[in-house]
Amino acid sequence: FRHEYKYAISYEEMLRLREKLNNLLEIDRNPNGYMIRSLYFDSINDIDYYEKLDGLVNRKKIRIRIYEPNPKIIKLELKSKYDYHQQKESLIITKEEAEELIKENYSVLLNHKEEIASKIYMILTTNCYKPKVIIEYQRIAYTTKNGTRITFDFEIKKSNQIETFFNENIDYYKLTNPQNIVLEIKFDRFLEPYISNILGNYIARKESISKYVMGRNV
Repeated sequence: FRHEYKYAISYEEMLRLREKLNNLLEIDRNPNGYMIRSLYFDSINDIDYYEKLDGLVNRKKIRIRIYEPNPKIIKLELKSKYDYHQQKESLIITKEEAEELIKENYSVLLNHKEEIASKIYMILTTNCYKPKVIIEYQRIAYTTKNGTRITFDFEIKKSNQIETFFNENIDYYKLTNPQNIVLEIKFDRFLEPYISNILGNYIARKESISKYVMGRNV
């Protein structure tokens, strides 16, 4: 399990933080941000949604994640959380398999030998899971040599048009305005002191932020 903390900050706070981080950390992918698009699954009774709303320490999410509309890599992910600790297990799938999952044909997972495939298959089928919502946003990410990741997520939006997941353009509903930034800090055993000192000057209070819940609330 990794530690994961989330904060709601302003655009101006992000700029000041980035000014510090640019001189210390490696930036991942694109300095202007890159796309993350996820399709979330939940049970017919919305188990995962209500567990998050109720503040249960043990909870999970299942999603398909891509980084471009015509993706080279497609991930099926199971994200398990215990309070501020999280574990993410991933399975690389094909576009054809993803399209079958969107149609609720979960048997395609039986073609995979990986343990995570059967684990996700059991969750999806036992609890009557269905695709629920698409969430897309832009991310700017920094990494340290120890594997710590600091990310800024913005322009968060949602769509209920599940069948358009791989489309170039999707009809979205905006969940945040340009001033709303979600800061996430993920690390293994400890957060480097110099990172902690920098963040401590700009952020004060951790918040329970879920982009999936934001999308489902609207």
